[in-house]
Amino acid sequence: MRFGIALFPLRPHQLVDVAERAEQLGYDSVWVGEHTVTPVQNDSSFPYAGEGDSGHDAFHANLPFYDPYAVLGHLAARTSRLRLAVSVSLVPLHDPFHIARSVATVDQLSGGRFILGMGAGWLREEFEILGKDFASRGKRFDESLDVLDSLFDDDVTEYRGEQLQVPPVSMTPKPATRPHPPYVFGGHSKAAMRRAATRGDGWLASDLSPDEVARGIRDLDERRAAAGREAVPFEVSVHVTGDVSRAVIDEYRDVGVDRLVIRPWVRGSKAVAAIEQFAQANQDFFAPVLSGR
Repeated sequence: MRFGIALFPLRPHQLVDVAERAEQLGYDSVWVGEHTVTPVQNDSSFPYAGEGDSGHDAFHANLPFYDPYAVLGHLAARTSRLRLAVSVSLVPLHDPFHIARSVATVDQLSGGRFILGMGAGWLREEFEILGKDFASRGKRFDESLDVLDSLFDDDVTEYRGEQLQVPPVSMTPKPATRPHPPYVFGGHSKAAMRRAATRGDGWLASDLSPDEVARGIRDLDERRAAAGREAVPFEVSVHVTGDVSRAVIDEYRDVGVDRLVIRPWVRGSKAVAAIEQFAQANQDFFAPVLSGR
C-alpha cells in the first residue's frame, strides 16, 4: 500500500512544507484538484458529498483552487522523488493543446514524475460560464484523449472528429515519460469506468467504501479483459476523507487498492504534524524511509 496526500485546501507556504516533509517521510505522491470557475450559485449535484451533506457545504464558490500545473511545477523544483498528480483535470473544459503543453512541461521539469488525472466534470454552471457545452462533454473528452495521445507521441498530429478538427500540427517537447505520463481516470460513472479500463493506467475513486471499490475493481477487470488490456500495469487509488485507521487501510488493501490519497488534518497549520503522526502510526509502510534505508 502506498499513500498520497491531497493538498487541497492548503495555503501556498503549506503546500511546499507538506510536500517536502511528505517526501522525507516516504509518501508516494501529492494530488492537486482543478476548477477554473466556481459559481456563487449552482443547481448541480456535487457527486462526492458525504452522507447527509447537500453538497453545497462541501463545494462552494470560496474554495481556494490554485492552477494545478503551476502548483505542481513549483513543487517539482522542491522535491526529487514525490509523484505529482492533478486530481483531476477537467479535460472537456479545455482545448487539448494547452493541456498537452502543461503536462509535457511539468513532466519534463519533474523528471517524469507527473500523473495526469482526468475527469469529465460535474458542474454544469462551470461549463456554461466558460462557453462549453455540458451535454457533449463526454464525446469531447474522448476526442481530446485521441488528440493528446497523438500530441504526446507522434511527430505530426492531424485529427478529424465530431467535436475537434485539428490540421497538421506538431508539439515539442514531448513528456519525459513515454508515450505519455500515466492516465488516471477519476469518477464512478459507467463512462469513467470505461475510460479507465480501455485507455487508463489507473482509476481514482473518491470516498467509496472498500466493498464499493471491490465492485469497481471487478468491473474494471472485466472491461480490461474484454479490451485485451489485462496485462497492462494498472493502479487503483482511493481518495479517503476523515480518519484513516489501520483497520480501514487493511480493508482497502485486501480488496486490491494500491494507494490511498489522504488528508489527515482539519486545519492546514497542523498538516505537517498530521502527516508525521500518520507515518509513525503506520510505520511498517514507511519504515524504509523513516529508518534511513
